[in-house]
Amino acid sequence: MPVPQAALRRAAGALRGRVVVEPDAGVRHDDGREEEQTGGEREAPCEPVDDPGHQRLSYQSLCRRSRRRAGAGSSSARRKIGSPSRSPPWRRAARPVQDCAPMPYDDLLGRVVTLPIRRFGPPGAFLSPDPGDLRPNAPVLLLPGGEVPDGAQEGDELEVFVHLDSEDRPIATARRPKVALGEVAFLEVTDVARFGAFVDWGLPKELLVPHAEQTRELRVGQRHPVGLLVDRTGRLAGTMRVSEMLRDKGEFDLDEWVDGEAWRNEPGLGLFVILERRFVGLVPADEPHALARGEAARFRVTSVLSDGKVELSLRGHAHEELESDAQTILARLARPGAPRVGDRSSPDEIRAIFGLSKKAFKRAVGRLLKQRAVAVDSEGFLVPERR
Repeated sequence: MPVPQAALRRAAGALRGRVVVEPDAGVRHDDGREEEQTGGEREAPCEPVDDPGHQRLSYQSLCRRSRRRAGAGSSSARRKIGSPSRSPPWRRAARPVQDCAPMPYDDLLGRVVTLPIRRFGPPGAFLSPDPGDLRPNAPVLLLPGGEVPDGAQEGDELEVFVHLDSEDRPIATARRPKVALGEVAFLEVTDVARFGAFVDWGLPKELLVPHAEQTRELRVGQRHPVGLLVDRTGRLAGTMRVSEMLRDKGEFDLDEWVDGEAWRNEPGLGLFVILERRFVGLVPADEPHALARGEAARFRVTSVLSDGKVELSLRGHAHEELESDAQTILARLARPGAPRVGDRSSPDEIRAIFGLSKKAFKRAVGRLLKQRAVAVDSEGFLVPERR
């Protein structure tokens, strides 16, 4: 008897491992693109298909197929790719899973966690994602042997990052990626393919930024802010839609120093900064800086507003910076071809020459005059005092 066309399409998709055709739903590609397909009936979730492709599929892969089938008839399944996601912002429109028990790895994927060693084997150490599950066949995570610390024993707790291997199986690594789930960092583009771009995130398997998650054309060598999320198929992916992931309210203390990366300049407002990979702060426009986009620095919290937003500075308190500012001015004036600056110089000119606000400049000049390290000539310009 003839084989149904829908079954042939499913088997071919499983063997190729790249395009899966589901009845009454559509075609889903690796890059997240969807093409609408009609006809046929949906099958029960988790029902195995009798083809050799399933022998190579993990439990998560089977559940991903069931998610496609369960959500095929819903309007959300045909939602336009790239449209804003719902909370949490680092998880893209998950499909409902029916008749598939949730795996213990789901809450660990993309995170740095501390897990105990359950046992050892030839591949490496097997970690327990659920220490309370003492069943002999309880799920475990593999930490490859080359990453197991010397002298490690059963019961020892290890700090690892959980991701997926080349066959979409959860696996642990002792390496630290440059960005974890829900975080944003500037990453370098290493390759561009027809289905997206790859970025270096600190692990051997580079991170894919699908076309649907890009906000501009990417080229090799560029550095852009990229966030880490879980896509619709349950894989880790990068996104350039970072505004929806970053929060403008953080628990920062006044005068606290925090790590950040220069993000973007807004005329009249100042420099927006990505703080600790999760938050946004602002260096006001009147605060001098010479940071390039993506440059890392330490920032001091100068103001915590009532709504939780923070303002920042690259400088310490005035009395802490006074001596340093004075020495900067003195060294610049002592060079051949020293600039002609004085009290009547514009703030922009002072900022361009010394990297200081005019207020900080005047404080430092006052100290230098008091120390008789500089003098004011007949035209009102500063000159080094000869001794």
